[in-house]
Amino acid sequence: MKLYETTIVIDSTLKADEVRSQNDKIVNFISNHGGNIVKVDDWGKRRLAYEIKKKQYGFYLQVRFAGPEALPLLLEREYRLNESVLRHLTVKVDPLVIKEEQKAKKAAEVESVSEAWDEVPVDAEDEVPLS
Repeated sequence: MKLYETTIVIDSTLKADEVRSQNDKIVNFISNHGGNIVKVDDWGKRRLAYEIKKKQYGFYLQVRFAGPEALPLLLEREYRLNESVLRHLTVKVDPLVIKEEQKAKKAAEVESVSEAWDEVPVDAEDEVPLS
């Protein structure tokens, strides 16, 4: 199984419930066709850089998943048949990107721990004599 990432722009004229159902439909489609969902990012409603199908706004969804090589083709077909999907892009995730993300996550954890220790007050009475 390879790791993929798909980003979808959904029509902004849909109601919140309809957008959620579209998101769930995409996630279920991936799961039903042999994929394992790794991460789902719902970016919400954003302004498009340029109009797509006379729309200025869209709901963005990004899904990272592991799946067989045929799954991106099936997803693309599903996106093309779905009229509420304005744009889509599915790419294979490079292993180097995953390593960089893990390094950044560890660095952020170390940073947060060191900041927490910097905020702890030290009283003279609490110090232990070294004798």
